[in-house]
Amino acid sequence: MADINDYAFTGRVGQDAKVKQLPSGKFVMEVSVANNTGYGVFKKTLWLKVKMWGERVNNIYPLFTKGALVGGCGELGTNVWEGKDGLQHTDIEVTVQNLQLLSKPKDEQPAEPEDDEGPVF
Repeated sequence: MADINDYAFTGRVGQDAKVKQLPSGKFVMEVSVANNTGYGVFKKTLWLKVKMWGERVNNIYPLFTKGALVGGCGELGTNVWEGKDGLQHTDIEVTVQNLQLLSKPKDEQPAEPEDDEGPVF
């Protein structure tokens, strides 16, 4: 029996999503997502490299721009690589089937309408 590897997350997009076509002809979208935990001096940011496969990524990747709030669920993994500095680095990767846009970047959201009458009780 296989183990369960299911990771759910929300976070803000760190860079605009990018799509690559592999030599095999398959498409993959990659987007970095900042997942924040804790608060105050205990606040931590976990950077996730989120991947989505399939031709549909060509249609949806423009929606995932820097600052957008996203949510997803997928298989958690790591990728260890050696940088130009000769040091080993580890990326935390989540391969998702669906990635949901929860809100647009803060600078693209419409301004709150001004209400001259004040609050209604």
